Amino acid sequence: MAPKGGKKKKGLSNLTLPGIGADLATLHAEALSSWTLLCTVNGLEQSDLPTISQLSDLLDSTHFNIRMAAGEAIALLLEQSRSSRDDLYDEDGVDNELVDKLRALATDSHKYRAKKDRKTQRSSFRDILRFVENDEPPNIQIRFGQESLSLDSWVRKKQYDAFCTILASGINLHLSENELVRDVLDLGEKLSPLNTAALKQSKQERVSNKTRVLGTQSQPT
Repeated sequence: MAPKGGKKKKGLSNLTLPGIGADLATLHAEALSSWTLLCTVNGLEQSDLPTISQLSDLLDSTHFNIRMAAGEAIALLLEQSRSSRDDLYDEDGVDNELVDKLRALATDSHKYRAKKDRKTQRSSFRDILRFVENDEPPNIQIRFGQESLSLDSWVRKKQYDAFCTILASGINLHLSENELVRDVLDLGEKLSPLNTAALKQSKQERVSNKTRVLGTQSQPT
């Protein structure tokens, strides 16, 4: 969606966060991230929302975690607004200034930032920029066991990321077995042992058939 050039809305002073230390930045970033997660389940009310311009101000933060949380919030709120009949955002805040900030963060090569942070930031903001400009949602496939999870919206990605933070290395097991996790991520009922065995057998049959075909093709004529 092309950016508009309307007047930028005034940001709230408590969203600009000038000159804060790393510990306080972590607190603010976690608070914004948690609020964004709540928006995935509670819906949006206009009185509860910051403007896009206010969130855009946070993209100027010197703290990596605040920039990431702000970009994520912008993408998720725009996604919900664009899919809502209530038109919660008129997108006046989606102007050239915001797009320029997103593009700068998507191509950031400043050496004073940690290499890992630069890589993570560029990858995330490339996706956010594509969504803001072209309404192109994320497209990530997560495979676990015999199943896969499609992260095809910012809401779904936010929920999955939150589970990953909490469950860490146990995420794949919970995706397979935890009914609450499966319900939140719309994975349906967990596979029964019979269905799992059938899937494994089907995969083995495909491998066996491919082996037979390759063996036939390699025989001399």
